[in-house]
Amino acid sequence: MSVRVPFAKMSGAGNDFVVLDGRAFEALPGDRAAWVRAVCRRGLSVGADGVLVVSVSGPGCVRVVFFNPDGGEAFCGNGSRCAARYAATREAAPDAMTLLTSVGEVQAVVDGALVSLTLPPPEDLGEIVLEEGSATFRGRRVVAGVPHVVFPVTGLAAYPLERVGPPLRRHQSLGPSGANVNLIETDAGGRIHVRTWERGVENETLSCGTGAVAVAFAARLSGAPETVVVVPRSGTVLTVMLPGESARPACARLIGDARFVFEGVLDPEATVSAE
Repeated sequence: MSVRVPFAKMSGAGNDFVVLDGRAFEALPGDRAAWVRAVCRRGLSVGADGVLVVSVSGPGCVRVVFFNPDGGEAFCGNGSRCAARYAATREAAPDAMTLLTSVGEVQAVVDGALVSLTLPPPEDLGEIVLEEGSATFRGRRVVAGVPHVVFPVTGLAAYPLERVGPPLRRHQSLGPSGANVNLIETDAGGRIHVRTWERGVENETLSCGTGAVAVAFAARLSGAPETVVVVPRSGTVLTVMLPGESARPACARLIGDARFVFEGVLDPEATVSAE
């Protein structure tokens, strides 16, 4: 592909994204899924946890399409927060806006580098026990825009997520699409530390917005308060608010950092040998 593409690199609490204006994405020739896979390759291109395409859809309304590094579409909480900041910074939308996403309308508020989303309430699919090798993982299945499993562990920082993440993510008990895997440990102050193995990325990410919501909801079901502080691998905290009944919250508010890293123009060589 010979097109030079303007883009922004953004990070949402450690989740990093290539962000494009919708018109630039639509102008790409050829297989756009292959383009996404090429651009997300670390070391050979920009490298990212996914690609965000942001388009104005009406007054105060922005359409957000998120692509995983494998080229498939999904919902992304941290990505949606970055998309809101991108739109507000370019005056494509006011600081309080509606995002049109794969899970429906999501309200976003941009306050400098801090962005909050009001998401549909997560869904509890019940407790689950998975066996992997000689280990038994006891936790909970949660849908927070996308499916997650949440498992408490001891010694999270050194836990071999790279070994247990892939088979757990594709465990037959989770169905053909599998789920994102979140390993958690709670500190003395009640903050929940989490490491996430993300499907579509097929690797550990430094942060996961929907994972933070899933983790907070699992904690809420175990007696945590309405507001839960989640610490992802990046160390940049996310705050999740789940107002209402613990099992049936009215919504999920996801609040955290969404920052610009750099802006540039993608050279055609960045997509050479995409497949």
